[in-house]
Amino acid sequence: MMDAFDRLCGKASGPVGVAVSGGSDSLALLALAHDWAARSGRELVVFTVDHRLRPEAADEARHVASLCAQFGIPHETLVWETPVSKQALARRARHGLMAEALRARGGTRLLLGHTADDQCETFLMRARQGSTWYGLAGMQPLALSPVWPEGQGVMVARPILSRDRAELQTLLSARGIRWIEDPSNRNPAYERVRVRRLLSGRSGLKTRILACQDQLQGVRVLEQRSIGRWMAERVAQEGAAGFRLDLSGLPPERLERALGLMLQIVGGREVPPRRDAVQPLAARLTADEPFAGATLGGVLIYRKGGNVQLSAEPGIAGMAADPALARARFGAIRALYTGDT
Repeated sequence: MMDAFDRLCGKASGPVGVAVSGGSDSLALLALAHDWAARSGRELVVFTVDHRLRPEAADEARHVASLCAQFGIPHETLVWETPVSKQALARRARHGLMAEALRARGGTRLLLGHTADDQCETFLMRARQGSTWYGLAGMQPLALSPVWPEGQGVMVARPILSRDRAELQTLLSARGIRWIEDPSNRNPAYERVRVRRLLSGRSGLKTRILACQDQLQGVRVLEQRSIGRWMAERVAQEGAAGFRLDLSGLPPERLERALGLMLQIVGGREVPPRRDAVQPLAARLTADEPFAGATLGGVLIYRKGGNVQLSAEPGIAGMAADPALARARFGAIRALYTGDT
């Protein structure tokens, strides 16, 4: 188990952040991270986010703080000052607060307590939404922070992604650590709760899903390595604020994925444009027909001399995505994909 912490955090500078809500998954992560830090001599800092959406949240943060005091680990409660009762917005706020707090302490790696159960749930939810094989591979052990630009320079790591939730709860019980059950985890209004109930008691189904995901994860690593090499060899900075892409020779699916990724980077967006928008653009860019230019995802797109040129589209009052941030993000994604992190 400690090997996962070494592998995911070995090259990280500064203190390693740990996201802890007080639930069983994150508390098990905290306990295991404490063991690893004591053995490796690494410094930890724990963050708990109070979204101010439930009155119990402040007490839960204090519970985590008391455990951290017992472990001798610094703890910080981060408060969302503009709460909105919507899961996607709460998730973004949570990641933004933790990324900024970790960067302020000089850290670059944030540990998250996602488990094998979360992977199974994600697989079924994405399958229902019609995800491609790339999405069905599930969450990655190491990824860039999902928020931008607050997450610049921060990577998230999931060292207990292969562990079962019941196994982790047994570990906590053996150590006398009490966890808190979030009432939202029992609310069937949320799709993840309904999927969790569907999987309950169906260990055979979970085993098959995880075996399938393991294979897909391996294929995705190969795909990312190929895109990383393409970024290193066939993408060049164009002037102060753009990039030049050579798309020749890329198979169609990889071309669409690579183009979507570059549009995300140049446009300063948190996610790539929708696939149904990138597909026709990719076809037009590689067709032997005139291309007069296009815009997508806040990016100006031109073709010149067989190459594609991307630059941020000016927005309100002439402002555009920050080119320095785009270059930094390009370098971070290239390093992640080529395994240089």
